[in-house]
Amino acid sequence: MAAAKSKAAPPGSIKRNIGLLALGVPLLFLFLPTVVFLGIALLPTFVALVVDRSVKRYGGMTVGGLNFAGAVPYLLNLWTGDHSVPEVLNILSDVFALMTIFGSAAAGWMIFAATPAVVTTVLTLTSSRRLAALRSRQKELIEEWGTEVTKSAEDDFDAPPPPGKPR
Repeated sequence: MAAAKSKAAPPGSIKRNIGLLALGVPLLFLFLPTVVFLGIALLPTFVALVVDRSVKRYGGMTVGGLNFAGAVPYLLNLWTGDHSVPEVLNILSDVFALMTIFGSAAAGWMIFAATPAVVTTVLTLTSSRRLAALRSRQKELIEEWGTEVTKSAEDDFDAPPPPGKPR
């Protein structure tokens, strides 16, 4: 019977985690207005990260990038002005600010939703143009060499078989 091995944390990781916690908690209170603002302003990003099940999380990255871009002007106003929770509440109660922040997140959702259709259309058009060019070239070859060039290699019994295919 195989003994179950329990993986213990490396000795340095516990100290590192305690150090990060000891540093992180005071910083959380020092930057509380920023944390509150970003926690509310970036809600669409958190939703996108939860909803997007893909491996690379393109939805979260697209929505998050535009959502953060919409929040940055108000974040800079918070940092350069009165950095307090009441100022955060003033910013978040401004309808124009909310429309800017959440509207940019909505633009991210629209880009994320529209991109597959646009890429599919471009690839379809590209492949159809390539197919038309190949058919045109094939027609030129048939006119120049005759219909014998349309015969497949499998029809030619004298030709050696393709690699990996038995005779």
